[in-house]
Amino acid sequence: MKKWMGKSALLLASGLFCSQAMADELSANFKGTDIQEFINIVGRTLHKTIIIDPAVRGQVNVRSYDLLNEEQYYRFFLNVLDVYGYAVVTMEDGVMKVIRDKDAKTAAIPVVGANDKNIPGDAVVTRVIAVKNVSVRELSPLLRQLNDNAGAGNVVHYDPANIIMITGRAAVVNRLAEIIERVDRAGNKDVTVVSLNNASASEMVRIIDSLNKSAEAKSTPSFLIPKAVADERTNSVLISGDPKVRERLKKLIHRLDKEMAVSGNSRVFYLKYAKAEDLVDVLKGVSENVQASTKGNSGQGQSSSKDDVMISAHAPTNSLIISAPADVMKRLESIIAQLDIRRAQVHIEAMIVEVQEGEGVDFGVQWGSQDGGVIQFGNSSAPIGGLLSAQEAG
Repeated sequence: MKKWMGKSALLLASGLFCSQAMADELSANFKGTDIQEFINIVGRTLHKTIIIDPAVRGQVNVRSYDLLNEEQYYRFFLNVLDVYGYAVVTMEDGVMKVIRDKDAKTAAIPVVGANDKNIPGDAVVTRVIAVKNVSVRELSPLLRQLNDNAGAGNVVHYDPANIIMITGRAAVVNRLAEIIERVDRAGNKDVTVVSLNNASASEMVRIIDSLNKSAEAKSTPSFLIPKAVADERTNSVLISGDPKVRERLKKLIHRLDKEMAVSGNSRVFYLKYAKAEDLVDVLKGVSENVQASTKGNSGQGQSSSKDDVMISAHAPTNSLIISAPADVMKRLESIIAQLDIRRAQVHIEAMIVEVQEGEGVDFGVQWGSQDGGVIQFGNSSAPIGGLLSAQEAG
């Protein structure tokens, strides 16, 4: 009887502290209260239907010294369950389930986005984040160290789409999302296009690649090594990498491009099929047309003059030596590639036979009688045996 009265007094005290002090204000004071009873009291106070997993056990010791409204009281409820290793999963019909937090990550928890700001911090949620500039394969292990993987937390990635899926308490998930955003911003690898006026784009990329190999030999981090690709059509260099690295490489390219303008741009083309002397006049005419077209398009801007182009042939090696600005050189290179092709040919098959007259030629006469005797006279003497046989037969 005394034991029953003690329990009743405890529950009555809990109910009194959880009852409304004012219209929208609640207070909570639970000391040594069974956790299932604590959940039931909260359910009655908030008018929620709550299903409790049989594995949920323990006692709650918690007290609120401030008056709380219903939203704050619900967040207080989630905080307490989080501390004791449990989580709340809200179903589509509004019914709540209290389960162990390690089981919550495989339950029907909500998938939230960046705009869902009203999710309680201790609610278990899943968020899908697209990463643009960093490999999720490398990022996922770092995030797992910051998430409660033993409890409700989980981090998985999907390589083909480069996305990360994070499950856990909403406050932790939002913090990890912010970390991902900052890392992704630091790994920004936009593309910068640098147009060249004098140098060749392919030659410039070769120089950049040589510098990158030296950087790799010194164990420079990969994100500090830019990538360069030549666009032969526009004679430009495309650079991707960290913004500061791209800016530094852009300045280097402009400096090399100016140095090229002073030293000139000369190349030797070895021909396979065409004759070098025959192409000189053709290429000179093409270069004049290219220069005239460039001058007309650029107006009063910088353009190459006739004296800037030199084309000559070297007969012993069947090669062309050309000095010209980069834009003219590129056009001439294309023309040479189209002219230096194998000529059309006719396939003829023949047989050579030797015919000669010598001592081996044999001429003769064949005689025959009416009695059937036959003898052959060639350009050599007839054998005696053959004559006797023919005479006997005749």
